Amino acid sequence: MTSLQIASEWGTSDMVGIQPDRRIHPRYFWQGTAVIRILPYGPDVLGAVMDFSDGGCGIELGMDMPAEVGAHVEVDMNVRGAALRRMGVLRRIDVIRRIERETRAGIEFIDGKGAKARQARFA
Repeated sequence: MTSLQIASEWGTSDMVGIQPDRRIHPRYFWQGTAVIRILPYGPDVLGAVMDFSDGGCGIELGMDMPAEVGAHVEVDMNVRGAALRRMGVLRRIDVIRRIERETRAGIEFIDGKGAKARQARFA
C-alpha cells in the first residue's frame, strides 16, 4: 500500500458547505517539510508541505518565491516519515501574507512517477 492509498485525515468532501474536489488525483492534507530546487542552478528554497497528490503539491514558503510560473523545479519532501523526490513545474504562486511576503507555490509533478505512470508500466 502506498502512502497515497491511505485515507485523508481531514475527512470526506461531503461536509456541509464544502464543494467536492474535482481534481483528477485525490488531494491529501498531510503536512511535512520540503526543499524546492529551482532548476537548473538553484537557489534552494525551504518550505512546508500543505497538501499533495499524485499530480502535484502545495508548499508554503516564508519568503517570496525566487522563480516565476513555468519554472522547472525538483522537490524533496518529507511527509509522514516518507522521503519523496519529484520533478515538477511551478504552476501557481499566491501571496499569503503581504507584510511578511509569505507565498504558496503550486507545483505540478511531471516526472511520470504517479499512479497512472505505474499502471501504464505494468499494463
